[in-house]
Amino acid sequence: MPYDLISVGLNAVDVLARLPKEVRHDSKQFVDDLIIQGGAPVGSGSCGVARMGFKVGIVARLGKNTLSMISLEDYHSNAVDTGLVVRDENSRPAVALVEIDHHTAARTVFIQMDNYGYLQPQDIPAEEIAQARVLLVDSYDLDATEKALVATQGTACRSILDFESGPREHLVRLLAMGTDPILPLEAARAVTGRDEPLEVIRALAELSPGQVVITDGINGSWAWDRAAGMVVHQAAFVVHPVDTTGCGDAYHAGYIIGLLEDWPLSLRMEFGSLLASRVAGSVGGRTALPWRRDAHGLVRDDLSPLLKEKLLNLSNLS
Repeated sequence: MPYDLISVGLNAVDVLARLPKEVRHDSKQFVDDLIIQGGAPVGSGSCGVARMGFKVGIVARLGKNTLSMISLEDYHSNAVDTGLVVRDENSRPAVALVEIDHHTAARTVFIQMDNYGYLQPQDIPAEEIAQARVLLVDSYDLDATEKALVATQGTACRSILDFESGPREHLVRLLAMGTDPILPLEAARAVTGRDEPLEVIRALAELSPGQVVITDGINGSWAWDRAAGMVVHQAAFVVHPVDTTGCGDAYHAGYIIGLLEDWPLSLRMEFGSLLASRVAGSVGGRTALPWRRDAHGLVRDDLSPLLKEKLLNLSNLS
């Protein structure tokens, strides 16, 4: 059975700690919120889609070490298939230490990538990608990303591009190959050379023939609706933030679920925003991702009537 989603990109393990209200330096303190779980954009996005009952495969290079075991176990617990993982005993995930301010929810992130298993073009399962419904890629291993995107050309596979940084010339070439680039505003500014969101989204639409979207945290998201010839804005849902780790990843997951369910653009954006707000209320990017059986619990008064209906249908089909 073909995959609904195959994800290619950075693989990481997050160690997250929400700091006490008062930090006493050079001492030992107990903390209420300390979590170790898998992280990175495509990894957490994959978990969000898999929890909704879709067949999801992750492409990563992992070895025989503690961090790799943590990563694999976390994928298994989130129903992500690891059959596409390349086993390399010298490789391990990146590790990120995330300190979360108790008062502001601001994050300080320390990343270590010694012996990281960078993906190579030969690691890319081109045949499986060509048969998949959706591909999710990032900008960390661009040669591998390009190989994955090449595999989608001429197929029905949609491709979600989550680019944060990289050489502009290479990113522009890849943007022309994708069907659904969803970039954070700062990355889209760097690629387009524009500043205001409305200018950025129009310029991004000139670089990609696909359905382009930009996200900007509490300011919401924007898309260029080609059919209507206009910019669409989705406001962010109001939430008391605890930790913003993985909010963008959750947005991508919601958008992809909408694609797989054949929802219209506006609904994909609304569901992405809803999942992002849910994740912001807990420590860790995967902690609050919902399972399909719990979809009815996502219904709230400030959702559109159509999204309420779709969520209830998802729950009934679990």
